[in-house]
Amino acid sequence: MTKMIVPFFDLGALARNEAEEVHACIDEVLTSGQFIGGELVERFEIEFAQFIGVNEMVGVGNGLDAIRLALEANRIGIGDEVIVPAFTYYATWLGVMQTGARPVPVDVDHATANIDPHLVEQSITERTRAILAVHLYGQAADLLALRRIADRHDILLFEDAAQSHGAQSTAGMSGSVGDASAFSFYPTKNLGAFGDAGAVATNDPDIAARVRSRRSYGQGTTKYHHVDTGWNSRLDPIQAAILLLHLEKLPQWTDRRRAIATSYRGALSNASASSVLGPVDSLSSVWHHFVVRSTRREEFQDFLRDRGVGTDVHYPYSIMTVQPAVDALRPEDREAHFPVSQTLSEQVVSLPMGPWMTDAQVEHVTTILSEVPRDLLAI
Repeated sequence: MTKMIVPFFDLGALARNEAEEVHACIDEVLTSGQFIGGELVERFEIEFAQFIGVNEMVGVGNGLDAIRLALEANRIGIGDEVIVPAFTYYATWLGVMQTGARPVPVDVDHATANIDPHLVEQSITERTRAILAVHLYGQAADLLALRRIADRHDILLFEDAAQSHGAQSTAGMSGSVGDASAFSFYPTKNLGAFGDAGAVATNDPDIAARVRSRRSYGQGTTKYHHVDTGWNSRLDPIQAAILLLHLEKLPQWTDRRRAIATSYRGALSNASASSVLGPVDSLSSVWHHFVVRSTRREEFQDFLRDRGVGTDVHYPYSIMTVQPAVDALRPEDREAHFPVSQTLSEQVVSLPMGPWMTDAQVEHVTTILSEVPRDLLAI
């Protein structure tokens, strides 16, 4: 009998399942002859804005550019400080650093891995211009608390919503609460393209106009009339066409992720309650990743790998250990300790998750999880 292998992620399976639809999307673009900008890009911007619940959406080249452009459009730059989580993907910090601003790290909540609002306020200084919240693993950060803090101190709130397409918070859908929000549509995201793509969401038409200008060489409303410095960071029509296709499927895909999360949680019911990161009810997250914690991470991964289950680690470092990020810090932050972020970087393991998974694959992973020795998930 052939041993079942469940990879951590299988983008090929997803692509094969919708090959005919994807070919139709590409054919539509080829027939139109519009390969930069145009109707498909505008349609996606409108439809995704409606989905999120914002007035403005601007497609850009990728998620990192979305962060940088959102900040730049709000005049953030050299001399400014932006509060960021100490545990996140490097692009969050890099987007801040590319503007010339300084990232100021704040530790995260141990149950969600999102920035801890209780620690944010004490990090605000006279140079603080903004908070950049990340909705890690698909669960929205505490936007209600963060919005109140930002308003109380007259600073801006931005969202890095790269992992949270469609996630709800107490203040609204992720990406709709901040002064501007950055989305990534990297192929492995909940809403993914078949290449790099991103977007900036906002309710401020002036911010949207500045992003539109800066994404295209700083061009104004008239061709060859450049009103600002800028970049070349445009969402292309082929990716927009695929994103329109995937946006229709996103609610169904989110339901599938939640069902898988429920199965995994059931299999792990005997493990420590704090071994699983994320909400207990499975409905308060869109489960970009299903993440568990183990003080014996390598042994846990070996146990799963030997039984045909792939894993990954998001992320195997505290951002404080990434040298370019450390170089950008305030002197006092270089010696600071962020215990939750450091602990998570040593313990987290991501399990297979996504609509590409078959029922048989989900059942296999669930069965193996139910067989994991309890001490491998003790924390």
